[in-house]
Amino acid sequence: MENGGKDSPQLTHVNVMPASEALQTEKMAHFLPDSAAAAAAAVGAAKAKSQVKLLQTRKWLAINAKGEVRHLELAKLRVTAGLGVQLRDLRLLDPQLATSYPSAILARERAIVVNLEFIKCIIAMDNIYITNLDDQNTQAFVEELQRRLRAAAAATAAAANGPGGLFVSQSVANLAGAVAGGGGGGSDGEGVPLNSISAAHEELPFELRTLEIGLDTVSQYLERLTGDLEAAAHPALDALTGKINTSNLERVRRIKNRMVRLTTRVETLREVLEKFLDDDSDMKDLNLTAKEEERLELFNRHVRSGAATPFDAPLPFTGASGVEGTGMEAMTPMTPKSASSASSDSTDLEDDPDVAVVEMLMEPYFMQIDNTYNKLQTLCEYIDDTEDYINIELDSHRNSLIRLDLVLTSFSASVALVTAITSLFAMNLMLRPDREGQAPYSWFLAISISTGIGAICIFASVMAYCRWKRLI
Repeated sequence: MENGGKDSPQLTHVNVMPASEALQTEKMAHFLPDSAAAAAAAVGAAKAKSQVKLLQTRKWLAINAKGEVRHLELAKLRVTAGLGVQLRDLRLLDPQLATSYPSAILARERAIVVNLEFIKCIIAMDNIYITNLDDQNTQAFVEELQRRLRAAAAATAAAANGPGGLFVSQSVANLAGAVAGGGGGGSDGEGVPLNSISAAHEELPFELRTLEIGLDTVSQYLERLTGDLEAAAHPALDALTGKINTSNLERVRRIKNRMVRLTTRVETLREVLEKFLDDDSDMKDLNLTAKEEERLELFNRHVRSGAATPFDAPLPFTGASGVEGTGMEAMTPMTPKSASSASSDSTDLEDDPDVAVVEMLMEPYFMQIDNTYNKLQTLCEYIDDTEDYINIELDSHRNSLIRLDLVLTSFSASVALVTAITSLFAMNLMLRPDREGQAPYSWFLAISISTGIGAICIFASVMAYCRWKRLI
């Protein structure tokens, strides 16, 4: 529903089972066997359930190029028909399935489906439709998006009304320098005047600007999470290195789990950007405005030539049967044959300025994400080094215990000699001191001293052997 009191957009092209058909199905069930009736009822229930799912509405937030916001409630069929996306793309944007689908950027014919962490939106040429509005991070992204779009609109209006050049972002300045063969923008980060940029690239299209804001927000968000993780990891690892106990081990275990999950998220986004940078055709598909301009140019060429428009000629997306209040115009899609011909016309996209725009937009954020990924890899190596150090410490303590056990075992074996001789005299045997009646005290001294010396000699020899073998 729109906040301004306008009526909600009505659903169109939804085939609901009429009451007569449902009544006829119910009547037919009376003349069928039980199994057939049950099957017919199951089919009807499944059909009704699928139609209910398609009729379910979802809240969307639409923002145009001026930063104006509209709240909408649209059904799935309405979104797919208006923006040319597929139902599986909407499942990708479902907040309840956020953990099931990784980050992705999908280029469709008339829109870009974006699923980046908490940013779940569909970007068209003139509007961005954002869902997952209950997330605080999404609300912060919406505020930042509004602020930048309004600032850009105000700057454009000021440049159109007054003298002076319009200042644009550093990435666009670098792009202009790359396209023109120059050295790019300045290094002060303040931007360059608009009149120094080629006329073909004075400003980014709406879809690329919103995509850039989304990438910037997600990159800063992941970098902030990485910084927080590093701030928590280093003290915990230092404490574990100083003292190995259960609490320190538990802290490090939790930090490592956080690091693994964050590394997976950063690596996924890094692979998404790398995939686009490695494929020029994918980058060209992201420039919806350039594709629309090519379609318009080809269509106007056919019109000027006076010839009838062929069946496979691409038509511009300027249908008149638009849906008021949503910004989703019913557009005429391009035929498959025209799509293949359009792709064959641009065999070499390396020097295409439309591809260069997208490349210069995505490359800085790929480098930023790659830097964040390298930080996580460095932290992972630091944790691995700490684990190796702890294992070495544990091995050292284990070796100390083994040495102590060896010493005690050798001492026990030496004392066992004295015990054996004592046990010998305790046996019921006739020995010479017993035959003499009352054994003199000299016998006790001689036996005790000799067994003690023997035990000491055995213990010393065992220790000397262990020293010689470097066991202790």
